[in-house]
Amino acid sequence: MYKKIIISTCILAISILLSFNLSLANDATNMLENTANGIRNVVGGAENTIENAANGISNTAQNMTEGVENKANSLTNSFKNATNSTKDTNDNMNNEGYVATRTSTDSGTATFMGMSATMWTWLIIGIAAIAIVALVWYYSNQLKASRYDDRD
Repeated sequence: MYKKIIISTCILAISILLSFNLSLANDATNMLENTANGIRNVVGGAENTIENAANGISNTAQNMTEGVENKANSLTNSFKNATNSTKDTNDNMNNEGYVATRTSTDSGTATFMGMSATMWTWLIIGIAAIAIVALVWYYSNQLKASRYDDRD
């Protein structure tokens, strides 16, 4: 008889414990869902804040570049106007008969031995280039010869 009472009491205790565990599990599930929803709300809020900040920075940068572009355009227009004014002044001077070739040296006329100064310059540069190539070739052959002499 005592065995039946002890077994009945154990079964009753186990069933009571299992029922509490189920309700605790439901509470834990609700708590986890609430925590997950809270985290989602925090992350969503942070995402919105970052997105708004990025949009603000983008708009500020766009306004700044538009301002710089407008200033550059007005500066370019000022330069165009100044250039046109200078061109008009130069045209008026040229119409009065002033040309720059009157003040320059005689270019294209023959100098020593019938060649112009430009021709003499190119001739000297060509001779110097040939001399440099010849010296490089001479020294490279000298290096090769010394290598062959060391083999004996």
